[in-house]
Amino acid sequence: MGIETSCDETAAAVVKDGKKIFSNVVLTQIPYHRKFGGIVPEIASRKHLEAINSVIEEASFRSGIEMQHIDRFAVTVGPGLAGSLIVGIVAARTLGKIFKKTVIGVNHILAHLSVNFLFHEAGPPYIGLVASGGHCDLIHSKSHNEFELLSRTRDDAPGETFDKIAKMLKLPYPGGAEVEKIARDGDPDSFVFPTPKFKDGSNDFSFSGIKTFVKNQIAKTPDNRIPDLLASFQKSVAGIFADKIEDASKEKNCLRVLLAGGVMANGYIVSFLEEECARHSLQPFCAAPEFCTDNACMVAVRGYFQEESLPLTPRPDLTI
Repeated sequence: MGIETSCDETAAAVVKDGKKIFSNVVLTQIPYHRKFGGIVPEIASRKHLEAINSVIEEASFRSGIEMQHIDRFAVTVGPGLAGSLIVGIVAARTLGKIFKKTVIGVNHILAHLSVNFLFHEAGPPYIGLVASGGHCDLIHSKSHNEFELLSRTRDDAPGETFDKIAKMLKLPYPGGAEVEKIARDGDPDSFVFPTPKFKDGSNDFSFSGIKTFVKNQIAKTPDNRIPDLLASFQKSVAGIFADKIEDASKEKNCLRVLLAGGVMANGYIVSFLEEECARHSLQPFCAAPEFCTDNACMVAVRGYFQEESLPLTPRPDLTI
């Protein structure tokens, strides 16, 4: 059983052998945070506390497997919101004590990549890109338990950038889906975006400059051209991802590419990356949109493949 409470989804799932989903329950908190235009940590932890028992019970009921027959429990220990992480960790530790089963603490970022194993024969070695509201990490996986962080964002995460741009346009939270919807009517070649570069030659990600470029363009762009601006913004983000993936694949001599995280629920970005990978003879893999956003199936799969538990304490700033 996987348990996920790192941000604003309370989730539990039962997965067999890292391959078969027996149940998948996700309770979102979006209605509670929407009026604030973003996630309020105190509200998030309180809502997790209210929901965690019923979500776990529902996951067990839907799976048809009684709790005493679960082999092990896996739970996200970080990164994430401290108060939210505590709720899931305490629940998992309690279940482990009651049923005398192993509890595995897992990394949320690596769990996102692991969800691909449910749907594809896409094991290590691979280049993995996790792009979400809080993260942007490019990883080289040598095995299920050996990882090298190649690049990460130095400022805004890509999903965070989507949300901030949506807020500039007074679109509802969360903004990613709203931006994608408007961008479908736009021309992605209408605006030329700057390419983020660091003076020290770093290969890290940066999205703050792109966000500022959009902000400046909004001020002088008529309403009928906003779809063009947003379409060009999406293409710029996708292009940054593609360039980093191609460089990493050459450096590590690795053809397999795993795409994960909430930003990969964006159909345009995934299609762009699939086409770019095909042009460079790379093999891209990506789960369906509902498994790109936070869920507990990914935690269960990571817990299945992980050899040792991370400490069962909240680690909000956990990295690779």
